[in-house]
Amino acid sequence: MGKKLVMDNTPLVSVLMNCYNGEKFLKEAIDSVYQQSYQNWEIIFWDNASIDNSAEIALSYDSRLKYFKSESTTALGEARVLAVDKAQGKYIAFLDCDDLWYPQKLFKQIEMINNNNLGFVYCKTDIINERGSSILKATSETLPDGFIFPGLVKENFIPFVSVLLPIKVYNECGRFPKDYKNSTDYYLFLKIAQRYKIHAIQEACCSYRIHSDNLSHKQRIVGAQESINAVSSFLPDKVALNGLKYQYADLAIMYLKEVQLINFATVLLNKAVLPIVYKRIFNKVFNRLIK
Repeated sequence: MGKKLVMDNTPLVSVLMNCYNGEKFLKEAIDSVYQQSYQNWEIIFWDNASIDNSAEIALSYDSRLKYFKSESTTALGEARVLAVDKAQGKYIAFLDCDDLWYPQKLFKQIEMINNNNLGFVYCKTDIINERGSSILKATSETLPDGFIFPGLVKENFIPFVSVLLPIKVYNECGRFPKDYKNSTDYYLFLKIAQRYKIHAIQEACCSYRIHSDNLSHKQRIVGAQESINAVSSFLPDKVALNGLKYQYADLAIMYLKEVQLINFATVLLNKAVLPIVYKRIFNKVFNRLIK
């Protein structure tokens, strides 16, 4: 890696790491922050009452990693709120314990967002497996940019690991919902995208890791239901009303994946989303066939 850029007069970035029994990939994740070319950061490490070796790993780093531990395990939304409350930075970024940043991520994002009136900056994201091997490289398709709210209500295409945002925007737009267990990020990104322009960096700056213990995989139905609640909070906005059809279609697909066929059929009949479900399933099958 090239020379690290130590910039004392540049904005402090608070890197939020929420952890619950995340020891398996934790060191690799933390190391990817320490390897950033942009060095004016702090890590706010929120241990959500882990019972594995996560604390021991986190506490092995220097004082730039600030360790906090909850007395008991809380909902993810509350844990994220508590972590952000400890942040000292002008900007906040997010890194779950199984994901990775590339060395230039913060530098490129600070260069773009600093002194611009943006809600947040995000970037393309590669997909890796448990061993760190590539599953899917970020595609050449252009990421949505600018006023993205109409597209975002249909689908959450913002990788959480890829986002950098001003903390003042986070506070203005309602913060994370404390009671959410899964779709905390989607709720926040919708609130921000309704008010602000969003900038997308059209290259991969991080990796999202897929493995058997992913929270998003374990709580697919909960996540889909919370996404519906998040979009519903904008009603009677017509853009949100249109987006809800796509959210219910996603819920139907989650029921199908979990073989909850009665619930699957109920959503199809009551929400009239069959054409959207059919199109999404067809596109996924077609994309797999042409790869």
